[in-house]
Amino acid sequence: MKLIVSVLGLVVAGCGPGRGQDPAASSPRTDAKPRLVVLLVVDQLPQWAFERKRAHLTGGFDRLLREGEWHTGQHPSPATLTGPGHALLGTGEPPATSGILANEWWNRDAERVVKSVEGLDGRRSADWMRVPALGDSIAVARSGAKAVAVSLKDRAAILPLGGAGIPIWYDKKAVGFTSTTPIAWLAEHNRAAPISAHLRDVWTPLDPEKLARMSGVTDAEPGEVGEKGFGPTFPHALAETEDPADAVYATPLGNQLVFDTAVAAIDGEHLGTDDTPDLLVISLSAHDYVGHGWGHESWEAWDVMLRLDEQLGRFLTTLDTKVGTDRWAMLVTSDHGASPMPERMNGGRITFESLEDAANRAAVAELGAGHWIGSAKYPSVYLNAAARAKPAKEVAIALKKIIFALRSYPGIARAERTSDFAGRCETRTGDAFSICLMLDPERSGEVFYLPAAGWILEEEAERLATAHGSFHDYDRNVPVIMLPPGRRAHAPLAKPSATTVQMVRIATVVARWLGVTPPGSLPRRK
Repeated sequence: MKLIVSVLGLVVAGCGPGRGQDPAASSPRTDAKPRLVVLLVVDQLPQWAFERKRAHLTGGFDRLLREGEWHTGQHPSPATLTGPGHALLGTGEPPATSGILANEWWNRDAERVVKSVEGLDGRRSADWMRVPALGDSIAVARSGAKAVAVSLKDRAAILPLGGAGIPIWYDKKAVGFTSTTPIAWLAEHNRAAPISAHLRDVWTPLDPEKLARMSGVTDAEPGEVGEKGFGPTFPHALAETEDPADAVYATPLGNQLVFDTAVAAIDGEHLGTDDTPDLLVISLSAHDYVGHGWGHESWEAWDVMLRLDEQLGRFLTTLDTKVGTDRWAMLVTSDHGASPMPERMNGGRITFESLEDAANRAAVAELGAGHWIGSAKYPSVYLNAAARAKPAKEVAIALKKIIFALRSYPGIARAERTSDFAGRCETRTGDAFSICLMLDPERSGEVFYLPAAGWILEEEAERLATAHGSFHDYDRNVPVIMLPPGRRAHAPLAKPSATTVQMVRIATVVARWLGVTPPGSLPRRK
């Protein structure tokens, strides 16, 4: 990884004042030391969407932008998905070295799909990760500091920490939060604030007239499909969905539950109570589900963001009270961006099933009748064991035919053989370098593909308003808001600086605030 780091030129480019940036934001007191460092991840928050909403955010985000720096963060590869994104934030490493190449992928040994934080035995862990993460850095330091992560998604809680720390996520079957091991205070939190009490909640807009004015759209734009059983328009009643406990994921309630559990973790684990900095990772998954269901231009996306602004403001006040106004530091960013609605981009939608069918028909032309594809989930097409058992010459020809079939598919910008781009990333340049960072030489499929601008990928059973997973700026560029130790207040920022922060650097920044060795400097896990 050190060679990749040198090629990227890993600097937080100019992390000093940029255009529209007050110099005071970049001149923290050098004697300040935080008791708690918070890494706040707003799942699926593209920079373009945040910029559009910034002027209307007068609560927590406004405070962040009166005390911190605002830059554009750039993800290093087209692996702009939740699993790789959270692994990147916690380790500083892309899929080529982290081992987390997607949310799930085809495992050739088991001949089935495996999830990024679920082992072959079904146990939740970071075992698929090849490198250490921020939780491991804290454990190695043996300082007594703690690392806790809270999210609705298991992968968003587990991957930033790695093999150490306390990951906490929402278990819809239990209708409560859980972890890898029983936690007494968490069990009490679940009892004292039962999520089941909210399963008849109805999500209604804060102010329909205001939403219409701010968004410039109606509450029923073409392409909006809803999410988790909700329809495309307000109101959204949990009890009217097929699975209210599951529908929680796609509501502002989901974000509030994460904040509430994070506060419970501060108390339960005594975070930020001494001069040894602790780590708290908070990942707000609801924002991702809302984006998928209604798009970032929608009333729902505007409403959830305005509510998040209020929720964040209350959480910051809680940090002031429990930790001390000048004793916490925070970095706010996202695991990936998202596309504007395809209807606004002259684009379209492609199902994974149709790509798998196209790939299989191409393989049949060489290998004969049968099913030859294990999976075609972004970004890889995998041959199954039956296909791989064919003579090497036949397999090579079949792969060429699969690549040609994908290249001719509407909405696919690029399809290539993985072996031509994976490995030796330090020897590559331009797009080939970024693509290489997306590919695990051992785990990736035989073929990879990338969607064209404006085109998104979805499952037949789960239609989407918008999505992410591409090489385009709308997926790669996200906000990075830094509130370092010893920061000084300044005029509120209305736009990001001219600085671009390479997202492979985030883990190092957080580690330095914590006073521990960055994960990239620790021995590999495997």
